[in-house]
Amino acid sequence: MPLEQKTAEADVIAQQEFKEEALSQSPERPHRSQRFLPLAVFGGMILGIVLLDAVLPLSGLWFNDVLLSRAGTWSLLPTQALFPNWGIIPLQPVPTDPAIPSPPLAWLEIIMFLTVLTALFFLYLYALARLPALISRRYVMLSTVALGLLYALIPVVTSPDLFSYLIYARMGVIYHLNPLTTLPTKIQYDATYPYLYWIDQPSAYGPTWAAITCFLQWLALPLAGANNLLLPLLLLRLLGLATHLGSALLIWSISDYLQPARAEDQPGQRRRVLATLAFAWNPLLLFEAAVNAHNDSTLLFLILLALWLLVRGKPVLLLYSLVTILFALAACLKINTVLLFPGLLLLLWGRGVPLRQIGFCLGLYIGCIVLLYAPFWDGGAVLDVLSVNPSASRNINTIAEFLGQFYNAAIVSHFEVTIPIIGSPGERLTHTLSMGLFALCYFWLCWRALRHSWRIRTPGGLIQWLALVWLLYCAIGTPWFWPWYLVTFFGLYALLEASGASRRWPLTLVRWRGVAALRRPLPFRLLSLTMLMLYGSYAWALHGAFMPFLPGFKLAYLRGPCAWLLPLLLTWLVDRLTSRSNPGLGLPAAGRSNSPPVALLIQRLSLPYRLLLQSSATEQREDRLSPSSME
Repeated sequence: MPLEQKTAEADVIAQQEFKEEALSQSPERPHRSQRFLPLAVFGGMILGIVLLDAVLPLSGLWFNDVLLSRAGTWSLLPTQALFPNWGIIPLQPVPTDPAIPSPPLAWLEIIMFLTVLTALFFLYLYALARLPALISRRYVMLSTVALGLLYALIPVVTSPDLFSYLIYARMGVIYHLNPLTTLPTKIQYDATYPYLYWIDQPSAYGPTWAAITCFLQWLALPLAGANNLLLPLLLLRLLGLATHLGSALLIWSISDYLQPARAEDQPGQRRRVLATLAFAWNPLLLFEAAVNAHNDSTLLFLILLALWLLVRGKPVLLLYSLVTILFALAACLKINTVLLFPGLLLLLWGRGVPLRQIGFCLGLYIGCIVLLYAPFWDGGAVLDVLSVNPSASRNINTIAEFLGQFYNAAIVSHFEVTIPIIGSPGERLTHTLSMGLFALCYFWLCWRALRHSWRIRTPGGLIQWLALVWLLYCAIGTPWFWPWYLVTFFGLYALLEASGASRRWPLTLVRWRGVAALRRPLPFRLLSLTMLMLYGSYAWALHGAFMPFLPGFKLAYLRGPCAWLLPLLLTWLVDRLTSRSNPGLGLPAAGRSNSPPVALLIQRLSLPYRLLLQSSATEQREDRLSPSSME
């Protein structure tokens, strides 16, 4: 213990010296050429979105039309201009007889899709490396509005859930049916029905989302009529963009209260700008909010609003009650967020709040959920969705899917038996093991938080706990996984990054050396890229491609390990390259250079990569100076 105390004191002294040195350095005035850099980067992001807009409608990617073509063919102008003789998606979401492109063309379209995503991502990384010292909150918000509107005009969706939102809203507003218990097959004559993918289950979302979508449909009904689907679809996209912007503003506001000692120092403000920009411009988050319009953006807004009240208000019962109500509203939007509410109870326990008040908050939470579900209960029929929802038994886009399909393929190749694709023994086994492993990790984290030395006493400690729980849930807790599930995590992680806690997280909760690579943003930046790339695994080329010597094992089944493990592998490679090139990264010096023009061109093209190495080396130096504390 004395040695640990001396080490902690030395770390605190080193951290104070590091802060004093950073404060003593006056901020450099940007060069005249750098004043136009924010506009240039913003223009590059617009160009990247236009290129993505041109590639997504290609028929080989097998995405879904979102009916913007009904307002005119202007939505397909980028595709028609860059690929004039190429096949595009049929102008309906679920074609009965889709045209299948030739295999070479289908593979070429996948390569172009991945290339455009990678280029957009590297430009995003470049913006994070160069812009935080040159921009303000106003630039971040206005630019995000413009980029989000461009995303909202993309004529396709990579997930047909948008049409499911619409038909459940029409059930309540037009047909006066219960969307939480009624199957879409009851209204096969509705204009939305031909565009659905899930037709054999009621809404998997709760009363909060039903109320929001029904309100939007009620607004669109007198303006566009009952058969017009375009206006309510656009309203859902605009709602996603609005909640994304609201979350960015909440991240900016909350991070101000999470700064050490509320200091208005230059490094702290730059951290806030960096974290807010990283969240607001994240291609994955913008895509899921303004293109696919998933309700996870609204879910994140409710959670961040609860945290905003928690950091701003006085610690009294009224404040805790308001926060509890917001957590209940989030649970009535997606029920899996009940995993986060125990974190609030652990915070109250760590602060020494009386058990009577903790019990009141728990009762209020349960009472709000019961009260909101009561109008939709229908004699308990609302629980039927648990038996038909695929997340209860299926695996997709996860390591559990890969292991289950690999097991099935090995059994088929050795014993020559027939195994069903859905509900196979391998799928059931890996599904159960994955959820069981998450349950053990979850209860272990709760138990650790109950111990005196690990208690959650501050909102910062609560945010760290919530971020780790949700990351574990997405990685192993839900074998049925889709990229938009991570929206909540990226919002929580932005708060960690803004407060500087990301340099210690998750070691503040898990003292395991294996998670040390997660102490910096790089693996999570790469995770957002691999999650977007995951949509490419559903293209035509991978749909019928199989692994040799493994009958029935598709190449697409590698998507789970690639999406989750590739960011860690790339982070390890960057660390190795950083350690080898630590003395100097070869950044271009000011003034003239005697290098040949070809060498200068290569230096310019590799600038985002070299800035990535530079930021990684800087983060490693800061990690050695930062103390480890849960507070």
